[in-house]
Amino acid sequence: METFHWKVRPDMNVVSEPKVVTVKLGDGYEQRRAAGLNNQLSTYSVTIRVRKCEHPSLKAFLERHGGVRAFQWTPPYDWRPIRVVCRKWSASVGALWVTITADFEQVVA
Repeated sequence: METFHWKVRPDMNVVSEPKVVTVKLGDGYEQRRAAGLNNQLSTYSVTIRVRKCEHPSLKAFLERHGGVRAFQWTPPYDWRPIRVVCRKWSASVGALWVTITADFEQVVA
């Protein structure tokens, strides 16, 4: 499994939405339980800024995985890598720098 080694900007957005199964009962009561073992996976909206000459290798990495194959990535505030897929990214190309915005979805396998 490949590792994403480019540095992301620390001001990223992290969305955590635990998956919960809810059963509505009478009189306004409800019963809740976790939907499976891995119900607390996060989505990271990251920004990567690279020089224009480094952009082709980053683009090739994302295209090689194609939103299907997972890769390892270590969030800036954590010490252990997690497994993510990137199904969507966009690039803003300037004269010297390229800014890429991507969504990393945490996966189990």
